Amino acid sequence: MYSRRKTKQKHIFSRVQVITLSFLVAILIGTGLLMLPVMSVTGKATPFVDAMFTATTSVCVTGLVTVTTASHWSALGHLVILLLIQLGGLGTITLMSLAFFATGRRISLQNRLLMADAFNLDNNQGIVRFVIHVIRDSLIVEAIGALAYACYFVPHFGLGRGSWYAIFHSISAFCNAGIDLLAPNSLINYAGNWWLNFVTMFLIICGGLGFTVWNELGHGLINQYRYRKKGRGKRLETTLSQHSKVVLLTTAILILGGAVLYYLFEHNNPATLGKVGTAQAMLEALFQSVTTRTAGFVTISQADLTIPSVMLTVFLMFIGGSPTGTAGGVKTTTLAVIMLEVKAIIKGEEDVICFRRRIGRQTIRKAIAITVISVIVSVIAVLLMYFIQPGDMTDNIFEVYSALGTVGISRDLTPDLTTAAKYLIIACMYLGRVGPASILLALTKREHQADIKYAAGNIRVG
Repeated sequence: MYSRRKTKQKHIFSRVQVITLSFLVAILIGTGLLMLPVMSVTGKATPFVDAMFTATTSVCVTGLVTVTTASHWSALGHLVILLLIQLGGLGTITLMSLAFFATGRRISLQNRLLMADAFNLDNNQGIVRFVIHVIRDSLIVEAIGALAYACYFVPHFGLGRGSWYAIFHSISAFCNAGIDLLAPNSLINYAGNWWLNFVTMFLIICGGLGFTVWNELGHGLINQYRYRKKGRGKRLETTLSQHSKVVLLTTAILILGGAVLYYLFEHNNPATLGKVGTAQAMLEALFQSVTTRTAGFVTISQADLTIPSVMLTVFLMFIGGSPTGTAGGVKTTTLAVIMLEVKAIIKGEEDVICFRRRIGRQTIRKAIAITVISVIVSVIAVLLMYFIQPGDMTDNIFEVYSALGTVGISRDLTPDLTTAAKYLIIACMYLGRVGPASILLALTKREHQADIKYAAGNIRVG
């Protein structure tokens, strides 16, 4: 009797609730720290709503800011923001797990399940080794990015400031945060800098692909090298899972397709791509396509985009990156699964087949549920913005989808948000990071249902 009561006390919160609450706690702690006078350049306390907005945009790796990051916050404030970005990018559960590893404590089954849920994995097999690889490989990629950035920043800003810029922007780009220390207009002043553009895009894509994908991709490339050079090992396509293949293919289609469309929509627009040469226009179109998948850096003024480009941007922000990564959105795999389901329906096929593997009905149902819930949440948020934020509804819609997708790009609306709108965008960023579906699961206490099957009905659709 005692042991049963003890077990119940251990699991007051479900694993989903622990994950969602961990981000909330991180935001509240970050808010408290950023409100301290020492965190601002002026030495005055930052208002609660702006401190909370900055803490949320950092932990939720979004990038929307109500105060200019470079000029408002002190060096200590920048350090706190960077730590919050790293915490949010890798996930609070991941860094909590690091504490277990550092102290040599045994990882319980409950904690293993918690780590698996945090990365949206199907099981906890090998989860400890996976988390260790995630932390190690993330730091390696961020270090490579910092060295690459330093090649430009150090010669232009000096060793101390240039090194700090390199570290800050590498972590911000890899975590898909999009927060920078360069200027109030993000990277627009560096739109023609090929080196900074490609380093930033490389880091954004690495973070957005998801930890499982680039872990598989790394091992797959090593195997491919062995296969070609030494006659042993496996071909790349045989080592990648169905999930990784879907992510890589969908990501490539979205990035390349988005870049082509942005170029077509904007190459005659004198306010954006029409004022630069063809080569730079293609670079800026590619960067725009990459960054709209939840990164937040921009080299084009979003307020000057044509309406077709705005619609494309909203679509890409809604899709976002891939699971188990640092990006937000409904995810590339969700889009792919729904499109494959539509294809199967049109062709009259019983099963949904992808890369010679069947996709389970549970996965399809989950993809549809995530999409529908996200659409409903975004529509509600847009309607609320209509009542609390005066101005152009295009800007309001753009802001909402940017927050929900944890993208962080704006049509220059964020600094002018009303207090009520700021709190709404804070809620949207939080929902975008943990996922609307996760919030519903955390709030819903699911009871065990008996295994009952009902007779089939008939509802006509279409």
